[in-house]
Amino acid sequence: MTDTPSDLELHLRYAHGTGALAPYFEALASGNALASKCGICGRVWFPPHIHCPDDGGVCDWLTLDGAGEVVSATTTRSRLPFADQAEDHVFVLVAMDGADNAAFGRMRPDTDGERLVGCRVRLVGAPEAAPHPAQAALFEVLEET
Repeated sequence: MTDTPSDLELHLRYAHGTGALAPYFEALASGNALASKCGICGRVWFPPHIHCPDDGGVCDWLTLDGAGEVVSATTTRSRLPFADQAEDHVFVLVAMDGADNAAFGRMRPDTDGERLVGCRVRLVGAPEAAPHPAQAALFEVLEET
């Protein structure tokens, strides 16, 4: 007798808690930049850390103005986690004003991905509920003055 495999389709749904980072994700969804500052070394992290990865110090919440400069950008067609289909996205690495690290995010869908490096951007949050809270890290180009 041969062992014939069966095709199975499985679905999993569960509530994914955001734990101690819940304030960050709530702020992110509304377009606000909530960072953390180490109580020992003073480094500021966005996205935040509960404990400093350098010295283990406890971090306190700190609000940034949400602006920064694009360090790197790439345009690609991809399917975001938990999304049904692939779409065009402009992904960016942003050096946030007031933070000592850079943050990964996406540009608004109507953004031209050309020549973004060096541009000033601002966190705006996702216009609709994102399938995962981290996907609310959405940026737009600041108007030149």
